[in-house]
Amino acid sequence: MAQAPSERDWQIRLHIYERFVHQGRPPTCAETARQFGMAEDEARAAYHRLHAAHALFLQPGTDDVRIANPLSAIPTDYLVRVDGRTLYANCAWDSLGIPSMLHADAVIDARDTLSGEPVRYRVEGGQLIADGGLVHFPLPFRRWYDDLIHT
Repeated sequence: MAQAPSERDWQIRLHIYERFVHQGRPPTCAETARQFGMAEDEARAAYHRLHAAHALFLQPGTDDVRIANPLSAIPTDYLVRVDGRTLYANCAWDSLGIPSMLHADAVIDARDTLSGEPVRYRVEGGQLIADGGLVHFPLPFRRWYDDLIHT
């Protein structure tokens, strides 16, 4: 059974989110180790505890953060422009989560998953502004973590 994240692990998670938002990418284990004055192996272990607790998602087979919901470390079809920054969301749902998390307006450029056509929508004052559209979730929420990349 995996060890539960410690208070320090949760501080590391907050650091990951702060760096992710401000730099457009999550910090590496080495960068986190320097920030917290710890050995890189300790930072790596914290990342893995957070992953096991579903508090972030590591790229399979690595120590690299791929997802810190709603943020994606790899380019996706959901480009979110918020406060002069460009961030990627994992899906349509997460594209709305980024402006919500940052309490900011945003413009989202996405692609229709069936047609490939570009789609643009906005969040202004906490409200979704869109010209129609439909979001489909192929799996119920309880199964999203079965294959987080697919979902």
